[in-house]
Amino acid sequence: MKKKKRKYTRTGCLSWAVGRLWGINRKYVFYSFAAVPAAVLLPLMESLFTRELLDGIVAGMGFGSLAILVAVFLGGITAVELLQQFVKERSDGLRYYPTSVYQSEMAAFTNYETDYENTETQEFQKIYQYAKQDSCQGDCALEFFSRDLTQALIHFCGIVTYASLLVSLEPMIFIVTAAVSMGSYFTTRWQPLYYEKNKHRWEKEIRKKDYLSWLSEDFSSAKDIKLYGMEGWLEKMMRDYQAYILMWNRRCSLRGFAAAVLSGLMAFAQNGMAYLVLIGMLMGGKVTVGDFVFYFGLVAGISGFLQGIIGDVAILNGRADKIAYYRELFDYPNRFHHGKGCPLPAAPVTVEFRDVWYRYDGAKEDAIKGLNLTVRPGEKLALVGVNGAGKTTLVKLLCGMYLPDRGEILVGGRNIREYNIKEYYSLISAVFQEVRMIAFTLFEFVASGDLSRSTAREDAEAAMKAAGIYEKVQSLPGGMDTHLMKGIYEDGIDLSGGEMQKLLLARAIYKNSPILILDEPTAALDPIAENNLYLRYRELTEGRTCVYISHRFASTRFCDRIILLEDGAIKESGTHEELMRKKGRYAEMFEIQSQYYREEKSDE
Repeated sequence: MKKKKRKYTRTGCLSWAVGRLWGINRKYVFYSFAAVPAAVLLPLMESLFTRELLDGIVAGMGFGSLAILVAVFLGGITAVELLQQFVKERSDGLRYYPTSVYQSEMAAFTNYETDYENTETQEFQKIYQYAKQDSCQGDCALEFFSRDLTQALIHFCGIVTYASLLVSLEPMIFIVTAAVSMGSYFTTRWQPLYYEKNKHRWEKEIRKKDYLSWLSEDFSSAKDIKLYGMEGWLEKMMRDYQAYILMWNRRCSLRGFAAAVLSGLMAFAQNGMAYLVLIGMLMGGKVTVGDFVFYFGLVAGISGFLQGIIGDVAILNGRADKIAYYRELFDYPNRFHHGKGCPLPAAPVTVEFRDVWYRYDGAKEDAIKGLNLTVRPGEKLALVGVNGAGKTTLVKLLCGMYLPDRGEILVGGRNIREYNIKEYYSLISAVFQEVRMIAFTLFEFVASGDLSRSTAREDAEAAMKAAGIYEKVQSLPGGMDTHLMKGIYEDGIDLSGGEMQKLLLARAIYKNSPILILDEPTAALDPIAENNLYLRYRELTEGRTCVYISHRFASTRFCDRIILLEDGAIKESGTHEELMRKKGRYAEMFEIQSQYYREEKSDE
């Protein structure tokens, strides 16, 4: 597999992370780095205390002098330990806050800030999953890198301090210790490098396993799983995915174990050499007993610092690689305009598609092909066609969810690229096929587009009446203040599919935008109820540009014009009467549906 070129340097990623952490919580950064002096000083003080005490005893110091020596050193050591503990407690108390901030920022960025189109690309989803997995696994790189960076600073300062003392005694000891520690670097990096090189082999299986875990918690899927006996099949898939992931985890663990064994053997050789040199110097009278203990402590200390900083580099490299996921996520480019845009047009507006082409990420064919279409101000336009004809894609292009690959879309005479995309959304009231509940009150749900409106409750009530849901709302004990979603609030309710679609329609009516888009908004209603709703909307949407999508052709007869889409292009266009007179594809499909309803009625 060809190695992907690194987008950001590791040093750059760590600097970026420090900057973000400083912006989130400066106290946490301060207390993290304040731990460095005490961590270096404390073991050195303990070694010095041991040396001075041993040499004092050998030299025959009196009890009083030894007591003073002990009191001074123990007092100093205790003070440093208390300082170290204070700094640690303060740092630990602030550690987990950044992770919650990053998780919230990622959710906000993905759901509210980045272009909707980005969220549907495979590349964005991969980057997001990497970052999300890191932030949720309890070892978040953006949280714990500061701890690792602090350790690296402790080890670096320890090396400088201890090396200056050790070199003055015997440079060869330091050289051997440094060489062994450098060897440990390669063994330490063995497992992380293997992990990074092979993680693509199991990451897809992790996503599949996570999906199955989500599916097992989705109550709405339970009836299908039970009725079609899918439990065993799903459990087998889960076991297979887990077994595959576990196999790779074992391979990584084995390399980690082998690296630990090699490091242990090198440490054994290093300590053996230091003992021989120091024993020789002690036997030759070059050092005292206290010096022997002190310098051997320095060997052990500097060895730990050298191996520690080498391990720190390896760990920080891994952290930087994961931090790069966050940078890629937050730096993911937008195609829409998010800065100051041109003024929004007044209602009613003209919509124009000029030679528009669009292809979904990863698709082999275009979903929209050279489409040219003008929707006049205030016109009621219906889009019809078989599944996959391009109706929903066309609507999402108009809504500012997607940008054309070629061609342009003009709203109010200006290319939609010229508008600030968030301001542009205020031009659109839309109801899509997918029904998604949000745990608001019924009033908040309907008025969510503008809760601060002075006549919000009156307008929400009017919208609910227009959508045919107000009688249901009145029958509830809490009325419009009843919460949606039974599992969240005590007064929560779950609406039926048809009721929820009516509530979505009420929300679109309340928003009162210049462009109204209805994408199969009444799929859960019977044809008569759907037709009645559409007839009421004709009155309510007077003066607004409207686009309707429906598979039920009879419900679109009230529209000013009907567009039949086929294979991403306009096949036929005209009023219902004009299209029926043409006796083309529209007339054929209309007759098929009409025949079905006539047969159904005669059977009754």
